[in-house]
Amino acid sequence: MSGGESGRLFDDAAGPDLEISSSRPEATEPATRWVEVAVPLPLDGPLTYALAAHHREVEPGVRARVQVGPRRLVGVVLAVLDRRPDLDRIRPVEEILDLEPVLPSELLDLARFVSEYYIAPIGEVLRAFVPGDLPPWGDRRVGLTDAGALAPPRDEEEAGLIAALIEHRRLRVGELRRLVPLDDLAPRLEELRRLGRVVLEQPGGRGTRYVKAVERRDGDLATQLEAAGRSPKGRAVLEYLHAVGRPATLQEIRWAVGCGPTVVRRLESLDLLRSFQQPQRLSLSRHRLGEEGSDPIVLRPDQRAAVEALDAAIVAGEYAPFLLRGVTGSGKTEVYLRAARRALDLGLGTIVLVPEIALVPALAAQLRRRFAGETAILHSNLSASERHQEWERIRRGEARIVLGPRSALMAPLDRLGLIVVDEEHDAAYKQDQVPRYNGRDLALWRARRHGAAAVLASATPSLESRRNAETGKVARLELVERVGNAELPRGVLVDLRREAAARGPGEVFFSGVLLEELRRTIDRDEQAILLRNRRGYAPVLLCRACGEDFRCPDCGVPMTYHLRGHHLSCHYCDLERPAPRRCTTCGEPALEPMGAGTERIEERFRELFPNVAVDTLDADAARRAGGAAAVLERFRSGATQVLVGTQMVSKGHHFPRVSLAAVLFADTYLSFPDFRAVERTYALLVQLAGRAGRGKLPGRVVLQTYHPEHYAIRAALDGNDALFAEHEMRFRRTFHYPPFARVVLVLSQHTRAERAEASLRQLAARIAADPAAEGVRILGPTPAPFERLRGRWRW
Repeated sequence: MSGGESGRLFDDAAGPDLEISSSRPEATEPATRWVEVAVPLPLDGPLTYALAAHHREVEPGVRARVQVGPRRLVGVVLAVLDRRPDLDRIRPVEEILDLEPVLPSELLDLARFVSEYYIAPIGEVLRAFVPGDLPPWGDRRVGLTDAGALAPPRDEEEAGLIAALIEHRRLRVGELRRLVPLDDLAPRLEELRRLGRVVLEQPGGRGTRYVKAVERRDGDLATQLEAAGRSPKGRAVLEYLHAVGRPATLQEIRWAVGCGPTVVRRLESLDLLRSFQQPQRLSLSRHRLGEEGSDPIVLRPDQRAAVEALDAAIVAGEYAPFLLRGVTGSGKTEVYLRAARRALDLGLGTIVLVPEIALVPALAAQLRRRFAGETAILHSNLSASERHQEWERIRRGEARIVLGPRSALMAPLDRLGLIVVDEEHDAAYKQDQVPRYNGRDLALWRARRHGAAAVLASATPSLESRRNAETGKVARLELVERVGNAELPRGVLVDLRREAAARGPGEVFFSGVLLEELRRTIDRDEQAILLRNRRGYAPVLLCRACGEDFRCPDCGVPMTYHLRGHHLSCHYCDLERPAPRRCTTCGEPALEPMGAGTERIEERFRELFPNVAVDTLDADAARRAGGAAAVLERFRSGATQVLVGTQMVSKGHHFPRVSLAAVLFADTYLSFPDFRAVERTYALLVQLAGRAGRGKLPGRVVLQTYHPEHYAIRAALDGNDALFAEHEMRFRRTFHYPPFARVVLVLSQHTRAERAEASLRQLAARIAADPAAEGVRILGPTPAPFERLRGRWRW
């Protein structure tokens, strides 16, 4: 398909076919080359456009603004063609936005793999790879120095270049290219920069502050050290700049070497350093927990064995996947941080993935303490300026360790030595929007592409990873003890059936056993974490008079009542409306919240313990000022004694003063119509239990449940991982579920239910009739668990 011919966009059956037609004239300049551009639309391939003669240095990975039908879109160039494709009409590229690729070739390969393997349009895949609103890449400002203005030009082209800079004082490279159309502009500017005749500055946003940075002039390091004289600090500055291989700000030099600006100015006067201005780096302290000192860590034998295995794999430079399994609090983080240090020492990068943004602040603090300015953070809660800064630092090689959720896997980090997928079992690694992909699996693919080590770390590995370890696809590393010989928390089981029978009508949030445990914890000035995996105040606001439950008009499910803000919210389509004071159907003031979310648990706790500081961490809290980091920092510092939360509180956090963890309703996932429901229940309970007793205090975990006999709950309570794995593997094998089979879920959506069903019946018939599908079992079609969402029926 080309940008100049008509083509069909394959959308779902809800809308009519959309035609792309051309109404613009051909390029006025004769095309010398052509490009394939992937635009963010559901197309079955890239579009072809013509490059005008003034578009000289175009590489795959740069962005281009093009016209598709009546719309102007920004896409990514996938290929540059020297021969005209056999197409009737080809539209021109309107603008090449970048002078340097925003995506290196390795990430383009990753995007192609995602597109092919997960059957996702390549343009929509690439949209997920590039931060939104990214400014033009490589379009640096060029300024003339005094030396450049006074030095005689060496040829006619350089004379024109100098004249343009004298006239306009400071230009962007793109503007300079239009004024002085030189084929070798980029290498000429780099040469002039080395000679000290021009300065090149990365663009900053509006209101950007600039700081002084310095770099070592070209030359032999030994000769420069001799020229620096006997000054230890001066020699240390030169050695530091040589080691990092890039410019550094004065603040970085002060941290690394411990010297002030006087030393740097002396080296400049000796012509050993050159200085320039660059945008000031934004502080990401609000995305990190506060740092506190820690004693040197002495590895246990099992940790040492794991570190040695990872070190050997990183040094070998060959793809090596590992499953790092260890009980909660066994020091898995210490193992992979030491492996990251080995990779960094070899000049290799590391990507550390966590399933949720809430896990970033604590780990970011550890990384900063270990690796200082080498760490970058990438996630959706960063501001646009912060995200662009971190992306640029990674791309330029200033940050070699990248931390974030699944999207951080797309960071433009070259020469990878290690990829870590922490809490690899977590379902959050699966993206449920286009492009759909599994971050854990893509991490293995990218590690293979780089010849890097890949670590899947978890206290409760997924059954797929367990099976891969059994069959030898990944190597197994085991940590069997807790750090400091700490004991696993003692389990207490509460049968909510008996509790409800003893109390009579009404819901049981805090059993007598849990209340007693909370009193002991509070009296000893220790901390507690309470898990209720449902946000808001109550899942349903019910009218006792007529039965109205205020369902979402687009999704057909009851809207959740939020006491904060007094509104109803659909957690599937995000529709919000004010909560009524009287029933909108019968007019009676008989509205009663049914069930309990985190807000209600917090409210009830405050009634029971009015003098105890309590806080809540859930998706709503994470969106408020300060985000999850602010909530976690208050808890870490001791300003909060009890933390209520959803599954965001259940994994990855290390708070030594937490002695009690409690699951208010341990059956949350068991009733879900999902073959992984039991596995997720078990992982959630084990992970939450692991938050208690991580320091010197003994830990206790209370599980409140209506199914005390269920094997997943018993296994979590007793710490019997083998019991859970045996039962669950038997179930999966019997019913042909992963890891003993591969399952593909095909979802059809339409505004009319019969159309959604019919399209799947046609697809099932086509698959069944295909000889290649021999041995494939087809189940359904059947209505989806949430049959109607966002106004569309789902099968």
